[in-house]
Amino acid sequence: MTPKELQDLFNQEIPITKSMGLDVVKSTSDEVILKFKLDVNKNHKGTAFGGSQYSACALSCYGLFLVGLRDRGYTTNNIVISDGKISYDHPVGENFIAKASWSSESQTEFFDKLSRKQKAKVTLTALVETKAKVCASFEGDFVAILDR
Repeated sequence: MTPKELQDLFNQEIPITKSMGLDVVKSTSDEVILKFKLDVNKNHKGTAFGGSQYSACALSCYGLFLVGLRDRGYTTNNIVISDGKISYDHPVGENFIAKASWSSESQTEFFDKLSRKQKAKVTLTALVETKAKVCASFEGDFVAILDR
């Protein structure tokens, strides 16, 4: 799935992404990078709103999960986040990225289970980064159920 295809999917299926100033920078089965504009995601202090950072991370992981599935020929749309948590380490005072990654070992384990049981869960991680530093870290559980 190309960055443009993922961008189009986000814009069509998750309309709020347009308002968040989301731009898909990279979309591979092992890493997704999304860029966000601060001016439409800021809070009353002029830094990135915590909810926007959480959403950015959840979206980057969801995109990574979706790209991984599609790249292996799975077409199910029955994919969800079942749990997620974030740690805010530094204020975000500029445009930022959310970067999700998925190790090949974890992918192998997940897709083996998915093919055997038709349902599988994986924990994915993402970071909120600016040019200067990592500002937040996210961990979320994502579930896929194959269409029967």
